[in-house]
Amino acid sequence: MKLTFSFLTALIGRIVASPLQRLSVISSRQLEACPPNGNLPPDYLSPTLMVPVSRNLPNVAFGSTREPKMTPNDFCTIFNLVIPPSAMGATCTLEFLFPSFGQTLSPYFYNGGGHFTFTGYAFGTGATEQTTYNNQPPAGPSPPTPPSVLSPGNAYTVNVGPCGVQAPNSLEVSGMLCSDDTTFEYLQTKGDELGCPIGFFVGIS
Repeated sequence: MKLTFSFLTALIGRIVASPLQRLSVISSRQLEACPPNGNLPPDYLSPTLMVPVSRNLPNVAFGSTREPKMTPNDFCTIFNLVIPPSAMGATCTLEFLFPSFGQTLSPYFYNGGGHFTFTGYAFGTGATEQTTYNNQPPAGPSPPTPPSVLSPGNAYTVNVGPCGVQAPNSLEVSGMLCSDDTTFEYLQTKGDELGCPIGFFVGIS
């Protein structure tokens, strides 16, 4: 499936160019026309840091971004999430929410076969703004059966398991999203600020 930038991108260009503010999520609110299971739970976590890395420029640090970038056999993006002490004994569900253009105002570009890989890093480690492709966090467990295809109009469960946090400490978890056949760039939203949320989120239950 080949998609191009939505004409809606132009309409919100001025919004994206300015700092976006976190909007509170109301637990009883259901966003209309989102993909099945594509709404955020009352308690959810967003990435705390997203860092692009490049196979073709393996020693270049690109710093933090709010617009993750994946290109065929080159750019990947590392995502950090911090699990709070309050999640001790709970279950964490890592999801990728991917609404279609008609379901979100968040701009994105998607072109290719939609095949992706998700590689996990060791618990308690994560990327920094100085991370490069040649200087990634230590290897760790990866999701056993992550979705191999991500396409618009769907919500994907990447992994489900114990949160693994031990109070009173928080736990940083991290992973890298890559593709060998798809260019995908998007604006990771914070909650429902631009309609249906898009990107990685962790639900705690």
